[in-house]
Amino acid sequence: MTYLLIYNPKSGKGNIQKDLPKIQAFFNEKNLTLDIHETISQDDAKNYVLRSKKVYDCVLVAGGDGTVSTVVNGLLKLDQKPILGVLPYGSANDVSHILGIKRNIMKTLELYTTSEPAEIDAYQMNDHYFLYTAAAGLFTRISYDISRQSLNQFGQIAYYVEGIKDLTSEYAFDMDIQYGDKHIQKKVTLLLGLSANRVGGIPLFFKTKSKLDDGLFEINLFESKGFLSKLRVLSFFIRFGRKVSSDIVLKSQTFHIHTSQDVRWNADGEHVCNGHIEINVLPKALKVFMSSRAKRKLLVGGSNETKSVVY
Repeated sequence: MTYLLIYNPKSGKGNIQKDLPKIQAFFNEKNLTLDIHETISQDDAKNYVLRSKKVYDCVLVAGGDGTVSTVVNGLLKLDQKPILGVLPYGSANDVSHILGIKRNIMKTLELYTTSEPAEIDAYQMNDHYFLYTAAAGLFTRISYDISRQSLNQFGQIAYYVEGIKDLTSEYAFDMDIQYGDKHIQKKVTLLLGLSANRVGGIPLFFKTKSKLDDGLFEINLFESKGFLSKLRVLSFFIRFGRKVSSDIVLKSQTFHIHTSQDVRWNADGEHVCNGHIEINVLPKALKVFMSSRAKRKLLVGGSNETKSVVY
């Protein structure tokens, strides 16, 4: 196996640079090839993946969800797609939590060199790829409006502070949604699309039917009904995603959403576009390393324990 490590030196508090020597030593001891690339701009990770003349078996991403998103948008454009491995060095680290990856980097590297990857769905919003969430409305601007300084200083707490501030903003968007052979029109405060059981650093323990390889994407609509709508959004997170009778949940392989141009769309924490969008599921488009527990919980039919494999 040949590995490429792409790391964002600005993610988290820059701890990745302290860990680089022991990461390199780990691969040296196993006689495995590891190349390392430090990102220098927001799109550098994607561009490096696309322009690299060397073919890698696995790309490791050390950073937060934004760095993972950038790399994924490179990997999914390749004819020969490497396995994705995530090393959590960000603030929220939603992707690594969903995949069951812990902060113990050495144990994670052991997993990535001795286990079989899983095939999971990816998703496409217009021409942008994402892995677990697409949203517009209340709370969705926080991830890209928040300052890097606040994240490094306060970590996850910075997201909660910005969330409280966002409650003072008004969100009421007319949305016309075609999904599969069905159609719905609503004025919404929040459209929250999810493929897994975590978003914005908040675990959604009761979204147990969400699977990473079922070929479907799920959208939760929160209707705009004054301040009551904001309470319903808060209630959704307080009950950790437990479904109630008033919830509007749509599932499909495709969504065509028509709305006004001032609606800003967020995918995996990144601002993607405004206005009308199309979302498509890309079934089992990406191989990723996951913990055995995450495989059992989030793959269709569950999974046996990961096999021990020496590369």
